[in-house]
Amino acid sequence: MAPITDCLKSKSFYWGAEQQESFQLVKDALTTAPVLILSSFDKLFTVDTDASAIGVGAVLSQTCRPVAFFSEKLCPARQKWAAYEQELYAIVRALKQWESYLLHQEFVLCSDNKALQHINTQKNVNRMHVRWLLFLQRFSFTIKHKPGIENKAADALSRKAILLNKLQTDLMGLEHLKDLYAGDDDFSKIWTHCLDTTQFEDYSIMHGFLFKQNLLCIPQSSWRQHLIREVHGGGLAAHLGKDKTLQQLQAKFFWPRLRRDTFRIVDSCPVCQIYKGGAQNTGLYMPLPVPDSIWEDLSMDFVLGLPRTRKGNDSIMVVVDRFSKMGHFISCKKTSNALHIANLFFTEIVRLRTWLTEKHHLGSRRQILKPFLA
Repeated sequence: MAPITDCLKSKSFYWGAEQQESFQLVKDALTTAPVLILSSFDKLFTVDTDASAIGVGAVLSQTCRPVAFFSEKLCPARQKWAAYEQELYAIVRALKQWESYLLHQEFVLCSDNKALQHINTQKNVNRMHVRWLLFLQRFSFTIKHKPGIENKAADALSRKAILLNKLQTDLMGLEHLKDLYAGDDDFSKIWTHCLDTTQFEDYSIMHGFLFKQNLLCIPQSSWRQHLIREVHGGGLAAHLGKDKTLQQLQAKFFWPRLRRDTFRIVDSCPVCQIYKGGAQNTGLYMPLPVPDSIWEDLSMDFVLGLPRTRKGNDSIMVVVDRFSKMGHFISCKKTSNALHIANLFFTEIVRLRTWLTEKHHLGSRRQILKPFLA
């Protein structure tokens, strides 16, 4: 309905292909057999809501079957609201729409905004939120967080249009995909079924594009390789790895063998081969020089996680002479800072071994004493 709504709100009336297609979809929805069930007030109602930057959507259901659908386009002022306010507005609009069903019934309210679970414990609220909260207090419901990947029906009502708008802005020539579905090996049969019945399994047609749930289907063409390269290294993308590139593609698009195509293109990316191939910190281990005398060259490490003593010590500082292998074991605390360790070293080691000339510090606190013996 968004194209028709824009047409009615504009100063000059314009009826184009997009408006005609939207009008035809509305007629098909009104004339085809309904998939909704009759409500029963003996069963628990569930309300799923979702919001996007251009609209809100909601589904009223019982026993996992839909009773009614609702969607509304946001005005320009509401499109500037924060995500929390848009999600809360979606709940208010859904409850107003189905007030006759829900007013004297206990029901479950599902939203993908986790912050709404604390809606009744907010300390600072503005006047608009107060009005909404007063309205919500008329109902008896339990708020349940439902991630967007599970809230598919309400999510699709609000997000398909915004996905198309964003893609058409970022990618020129996206309209040519509409001509490829009919002859595509992967989607031609599904496209034919959707033209006859408006919806086939998880597939549906919206604005001339084929969707699987709320994912845009991409037919066999150079668009597949272009989208992978764009997500992987285009714009501000930082040549992500295979898994992150695949994750971003699967959030918007669908086609068979998407994983295989993504991994092949990322593996053959020349930029990744040049700059990320030898990024490991590799090298040969070099032996320490052999000391010439006792107490000239020291090794130092810490033993942590020991039972705490009466003085609060729970660690041991180990200092070993690399020439004679003589060791000193000094109790200390895990929370001791560099200054305390340095004082401990001078008190317990330097005081006894005044001929110390050089020190090597190995282990978990490297170079801790270097500024004190310089």
